[in-house]
Amino acid sequence: MKILMRAMLSSLLAFFGFGCAGRNENPRPQTQTVNAADLRPNEIQHQRLSEEQLNRIKKLHKTFAEVDKSSLETWINNFKRDANPDSEIAIWERVAKSYTDYCSQRELTAEAKDDVFQVLLLRSMSSDEEAVKTLKLKVLSADEARKIMREY
Repeated sequence: MKILMRAMLSSLLAFFGFGCAGRNENPRPQTQTVNAADLRPNEIQHQRLSEEQLNRIKKLHKTFAEVDKSSLETWINNFKRDANPDSEIAIWERVAKSYTDYCSQRELTAEAKDDVFQVLLLRSMSSDEEAVKTLKLKVLSADEARKIMREY
């Protein structure tokens, strides 16, 4: 579900961020927050994913299993909904690397790992500044969140 929300939010960010590009030479992307409950899934864009894509998704599912309880089937179906699954998988792989690097160097509680995941997920969709404004951290400080973002 988080993948779906991420894909939908990415689309909204792109739409709102680039929709005003003709108004001045250096437009500043605008971010609009939407309620996740208002998001609806895209239609399936790809009936089948390649074996390589499926293997990459399985690794992502395993990496995030402790912070995202979605089934592997849900992960796969969400990537089938993406216009460009390879691009989305690459984004998630970058998030996974940052998540693994950060968590493997520290003893973190489940809540702290949830915070790390949230920080990286939001950062993958927006600027550091926008992500910090949106974060609802349980354990980590805003300074720690900024440190995680710098390593992303």
